[in-house]
Amino acid sequence: MTIKIHFNGRSVAVESDSDRSVLELARKAGWHIDAKCGGRGSCASCNVLLGEGRYRVFDEEIEVLPEQRREVLSCQTKVLSENAEFFIPRSSVISFDGARIADEMEIPEHAFNPRFKVGCGVAVDVGTTTVVAALLDLKTGKVLSRESLYNQQILKADDVVSRISLCNTEGQLEALQELVIGHTLNPLIHKLCAGTGTAPEEIVHLAVSGNTVMMHIFFGVSPVSIGTIPFKPVSHFFKSTATELGIDINPGALVEDVPAISGYVGGDITSDLYASNLWKNSGLTVLIDIGTNGEMAACLDGKISACATAAGPAFEGAGLLHGARAASRAIDTIKYDANLDFELTVIGEPNPMGLCGSAIIDFIADGFRCKLINMMGRYDVEMLRKNFRYESVCNMHACMLVAPELSATGESITITEGDIAEILKAKAAIYGGLKSLLAELGKTVQEIDHIVLAGGFAKHINLENAICIGLLPDIGTEKYEVIGNGSLAGAALALLDQSTEQAYLELIKKPEIVTLNQTDHFTNHFQEALAIPNLEEDDFPSMGTDKAE
Repeated sequence: MTIKIHFNGRSVAVESDSDRSVLELARKAGWHIDAKCGGRGSCASCNVLLGEGRYRVFDEEIEVLPEQRREVLSCQTKVLSENAEFFIPRSSVISFDGARIADEMEIPEHAFNPRFKVGCGVAVDVGTTTVVAALLDLKTGKVLSRESLYNQQILKADDVVSRISLCNTEGQLEALQELVIGHTLNPLIHKLCAGTGTAPEEIVHLAVSGNTVMMHIFFGVSPVSIGTIPFKPVSHFFKSTATELGIDINPGALVEDVPAISGYVGGDITSDLYASNLWKNSGLTVLIDIGTNGEMAACLDGKISACATAAGPAFEGAGLLHGARAASRAIDTIKYDANLDFELTVIGEPNPMGLCGSAIIDFIADGFRCKLINMMGRYDVEMLRKNFRYESVCNMHACMLVAPELSATGESITITEGDIAEILKAKAAIYGGLKSLLAELGKTVQEIDHIVLAGGFAKHINLENAICIGLLPDIGTEKYEVIGNGSLAGAALALLDQSTEQAYLELIKKPEIVTLNQTDHFTNHFQEALAIPNLEEDDFPSMGTDKAE
């Protein structure tokens, strides 16, 4: 059968059969439809409009007549008739243009003693959403170049839970491994080499850092055991060769990862801890990596406790009506007052098609300050109506952020009360996890001496706004330190100082892992943190919590 696919004024004809989903057909045509849930039909991010033809949607056969359009989930739709067609809305396509990825790293002082004295090495941070690679000269220790790209695994699934689930299906582990190596890392390596005049054969060592699930998939090991109690990884560290993994460098090059601490506290946190020398500080010091897992560690006079909390991908735009990753056409900052005259900045092109996590944190914070949003995340509907910003979307109150004529989609960009609730759940998981972690040490957030924020998201959020909504402790911004990509720095140290291998193996034994759902207090702390900034007013002395609803 010949199927015609339309997107952004361009049409492509592809051959198909009734076994291929519309999602697969679109990707065959070269368009990366978003499927945050891994194609299970639960996230509604892969919508398309069906034109004339017969289709199977879930288990129901339907017919679309000429001049009709029907909106469906592309992952759950198959074409049954010749010459059918479908239309892809811009909001369903992942844009890789202008992606904002944190590739800055600060490599701490170290003994320069690489395992390989000549040639080059590549340090890699494999994140759930993004991958960063740095090329280093092993003779001098100099960083020659850095490149970054979205982890192409997002084409199949958005978060680690979805990817674990996919690995239960035959062939999907191999597919995910090919996406991260063949379609992400190898292109990055080619760009690094082309930009520096380096031959791939000169790269003799590759060190990779990332969360435990990503490392299992990278090395072709199923992470399914991490998804079930007791959440144990198959191994805490892996070694292989470039040939075995299909990496386009010297065939015999050593490939190794920074060892993980536990199933959900990965090598990226090992890297962060080591690169920041956190456990060597006196007093109470906290490391937080704000991501889908919300990994964090607390160090008290040399003793380390660590945990992971399921914040989910809301801070990356997932689950929000007009959420977007931090890439071209995404709103990334918002400022306003009670007049609701929004000052927006947009990544890349001026007409936005959505907003990313840093922007919605700004929106909630300023909304709380000007009383547009109350502490339970509800709108002052009269304020919205008075300022001509009110919309009702999916039976929810919503604020029109961008009018249809100013958006890239031709439709208004809104923030619903449901969107706010998603962000509040994500921030409650982070903050509730932190309070529970500290409670295990007999400490409170007000006793923290120093906080280190790691990960790409932390580089772009407004710290005062993050504190205002209750995502981070209200202890004074002077106690915060935002580091660069600590995971990448940890991988670089593995290349530059061979003694780090033993140091990492010793470090991963130090943390006591706190399983939050087995503590007596996480549920209470989470529920308190669902409010803005928190139901526990003593935690946020400078916020002036307003209990009006």
